[in-house]
Amino acid sequence: GKVAASFADATTSNLAGVSVGAMSALGVVVAACRVQARSRVAARVVKGAPSLLQVLEQKKLLSLAEGLKLLSQAESAGLNIQTVEQLGLLKFAEKNKLLSTVENLVTNPQTPILWGIGSLFLGVDALYLATQEQVDFFTWVLIGALGAPALVLAIGALVIFSLTSGTSKLRTFSRLESITTYTPDAKLGKFNVTEAFRDATLLQTLEDRGILSFIEENRLLTLAGSLVNKPLTLTQSLGVLSTLEGTRLLSGIESAAADNWGPFNISFAGLVLVPLALALLLLNPFGFGLPLALAIAAPGLLLIAVGIGVSAISPPLPNKQ
Repeated sequence: GKVAASFADATTSNLAGVSVGAMSALGVVVAACRVQARSRVAARVVKGAPSLLQVLEQKKLLSLAEGLKLLSQAESAGLNIQTVEQLGLLKFAEKNKLLSTVENLVTNPQTPILWGIGSLFLGVDALYLATQEQVDFFTWVLIGALGAPALVLAIGALVIFSLTSGTSKLRTFSRLESITTYTPDAKLGKFNVTEAFRDATLLQTLEDRGILSFIEENRLLTLAGSLVNKPLTLTQSLGVLSTLEGTRLLSGIESAAADNWGPFNISFAGLVLVPLALALLLLNPFGFGLPLALAIAAPGLLLIAVGIGVSAISPPLPNKQ
């Protein structure tokens, strides 16, 4: 009985030490994330890597979520479309650059390699400490502090590798920008204008333009939830996700928004069709002017509206220095 009690006490102490170590490691990670968030340094996708939207399309994760009925299951569990607004998650994600940070980590081809190496080193250290003859409470704390992140890094490396393996950058999302800098001088100073291409994914642009905060502040998701009964389930039943994936519409919008002439290229046909429709309405050839004008004006106005919408999600101009 004493032996069993002693073994139980030792096991409890060991588990407590491991738990304390794991929580300490978690605290360090959270603190580091908060420091990085306060630095306000925007993460950028590695040159030549695909965006996260392209990865989702190429790995068919949107249709997978639709096939597993994840959206309807979320609503059945009480997670509605307006829940993210009520919890303030949109502003939180935008303020801390979570979307662009996750995108940069997932799409960076070096992430699985670096995480795997880190997991190996931490795991070996934890194993070395665990196999010592004398392992006290503080040693178990170190084992937990090393072993917990090693396990997380190993799982993360495997998940990211499975997500990104076989994917490539199929569409560009680069934007040519003119950057004006001022160099102070003893007399008048000097202005320099340089041009450079900058990658700007759609997720980065949503953060940079403050669109997530705009949605949350104006309760647009709550409005959508009040207008449509179970919008997530409806999106799933209509096959919206698989349609977006099959047509690669999201990456197309991303590419057009980043292109300097993207919004104009979309609206150009509409700018031609609308005056043509007005001309047909005025000339009224063969008495069919009105139906012909409506048939031509409708797609023209739609193209103009889409071009304006794409322009609204185009990357902001760089800061002048």
